[in-house]
Amino acid sequence: MGTQLEIIVLRCQNGDTDAFEELFERYQPRLKYYIRRLDTTGANTDDTLQDIWLTVFRKIHRLKDPNSFPVWLYRIARNKVYGRFRQKQKFVRLPKEEHLPELAENEPVFTAEDAERLHKALNNIQPYQREVITLCFLEKLSYQAIAEILGCSLGTVKSRIYYAKESLRKELESKNG
Repeated sequence: MGTQLEIIVLRCQNGDTDAFEELFERYQPRLKYYIRRLDTTGANTDDTLQDIWLTVFRKIHRLKDPNSFPVWLYRIARNKVYGRFRQKQKFVRLPKEEHLPELAENEPVFTAEDAERLHKALNNIQPYQREVITLCFLEKLSYQAIAEILGCSLGTVKSRIYYAKESLRKELESKNG
């Protein structure tokens, strides 16, 4: 017997529209939040979501490992958002990380009380940093899953998360004086 997600995906791959609706209901709010973190203008969120779910509906039968559905879904979402950026020539080049910084034992920890300030601060950091923070801490995806979504190495993911945390820390400190 597989996991609940695996069963839903397998049902969906077999043409069960109720299963597709379950996937939609499970991931739509989280996916919408993710897209809003990537494209803070929010102008195309609904169109992008529609494109994503249409792609999922058309291509889910190609998904070989049903348990990798979240990674596959977020990869589709990322490609759709950045595809729209390219169409508008708003694509953001990601910096190349020369070296991976050492992770400190006293890295910043964010509590539930910081949630509102954190969400506001997320809008003020670089898009590629906002993306890894969203995937790691809000979607709770593993570093490996994030690397697969972003199409980069595990070291790059660790580096981006490190720098994103630093940017968030500076942003939050600047708001607190």
